[in-house]
This record gives sequence, structure tokens and C-alpha cells, in this order.
Amino acid sequence: MAAPTSDDGRISRITSATRVIPDFPKPGILFQDITTLLLDPVAFKGTIDLFVEQYKDNDISVVAAMKVVGVVVVVG
Repeated sequence: MAAPTSDDGRISRITSATRVIPDFPKPGILFQDITTLLLDPVAFKGTIDLFVEQYKDNDISVVAAMKVVGVVVVVG
């Protein structure tokens, strides 16, 4: 599958639902806070759907993620 394009409405919804905190944790860093994304069910579903579309044809059996700032997303 081809990568989603900027005209994919899901991309703009995900982008607008993600809070950007400039200069955190230090100057020059743009921290992408997904807490606000998790509060938007449509944007969150779009995020999951994009991951599925991108990787569904690969032979992936396990996905592991590190817990960061109390947020864990696990796909099994």
C-alpha cells in the first residue's frame, strides 16, 4: 500500500488532535503530546487504521512498545 497523502483527511485530523509543546523538555525540542489525540475517538481510530493499512500485508506477529510518560499502546 502506498503511504497516505496529505489530502487524506485522517492525517489532518490526527495532526490537529496532537498537541505540540515547544521547547520541552529543553529549548529547540517540539514535544508531540498524544494525550489530546487519545481524547478524540475519530482521530485515534484514524491513527490505528493508518497503521493497519500500512502494515497489514507484512508478516508481523508481535508488536512491543516501551511505556513512556504513562501511555502504552499495545497491538497484538
